[in-house]
Amino acid sequence: MSGLLKTDPEAPVAIGAGVAPGDLAFVRDRRVGHLATADASGTPAVVPVCYAVLDVDGMPAVAIAIDEKPKGNPRALQRVRNILARPEVSLIVDDYSEDWRSLAWVLVRGEARLVEPGEAEHNRALAAVRAKYQQYAHMRLEQLPVILIERLTTTSWLGSGAVEGIAEVRPGRDEFAELVRGRRSVRAFSSRPVARPVIEEAIAAAGWAPSPHGRQPWRFVVVESPARRLALADAMAATWQEQLSLDGQEAAIIASRLARSRDRLIRAPVLIIPCLYLSDVDVYPDADRQAAEELMAVQSLGSAIQNLLLALYAAGVDAGWMCAPLFCPEIVQATLGLSAALQPHALIPVGYAAADPVRRPRRSVDELIVDWQ
Repeated sequence: MSGLLKTDPEAPVAIGAGVAPGDLAFVRDRRVGHLATADASGTPAVVPVCYAVLDVDGMPAVAIAIDEKPKGNPRALQRVRNILARPEVSLIVDDYSEDWRSLAWVLVRGEARLVEPGEAEHNRALAAVRAKYQQYAHMRLEQLPVILIERLTTTSWLGSGAVEGIAEVRPGRDEFAELVRGRRSVRAFSSRPVARPVIEEAIAAAGWAPSPHGRQPWRFVVVESPARRLALADAMAATWQEQLSLDGQEAAIIASRLARSRDRLIRAPVLIIPCLYLSDVDVYPDADRQAAEELMAVQSLGSAIQNLLLALYAAGVDAGWMCAPLFCPEIVQATLGLSAALQPHALIPVGYAAADPVRRPRRSVDELIVDWQ
């Protein structure tokens, strides 16, 4: 089955580092597993866990967050004490069906350790579990250790009636609807920082957007420095003021809107600037096709931004979409020292909402479909 799942339940998989790609995909896509540990005397303990798969030094690993425990010390948990005494652990992930021909499971064996705050992998492990489980977004996990399982090997089994390619699981309709409808445009942010791996994973998701000929004619600039964000806000302010004046708005209203926009750029801990990169598009001898090619590039940038926003929201992070760079691209380029080949098209402030934004009503599907032939 091309390395998806082995049908011999006793045969360990020995591909690469001991983990078949299909087994890893199966584990990555499931939501719950059961972690088996044992104390020094060999007494076992099994608990359900939420987990995430990530790479550590180029090898697959499994991260398990330790939840906040308001009534106890998380470090006193049986599984934590067991790991400290005996690091060999197993994680079982399965699909159950009343039709037993459709059963499937993957058994992961490895060595577990506690990654303490301040260690190199701690932030990456937290970012991985938060990207998978939105519920972790607002838990205070930064001062708690994370369980990291490394040196993985897998054993797996697929029932005779299970669907070939079971590792390629698609999210359900309910999960997709929750993600799409839950995303919101946030304008007020708290000072809580956003971990770099969260930003990197969101930009990686943007990279999967459709694009003309698969060229991905866009790049992303990340601005985290407070000084840089302040300089950018101040540099764009003059253009905003001029445009609002041309709209005939009163001076007091202009001042208020400028202050709010400036505050958004300064308070959001991270700014992402999606840029069109036309060096990657095809070149045609006629103007019409060249214009169409560039229009397709702009369309695909919008798709990439949507992927970015959804990925951030799935990780429990909020964002907005500001179009200001469209009106002063040269100022953005000059302030940030960007190449002329990078055409700034948007500003995406990223952080954690200071307050729930006001949601605007959406058109019904009957309004959106204007013709069906």
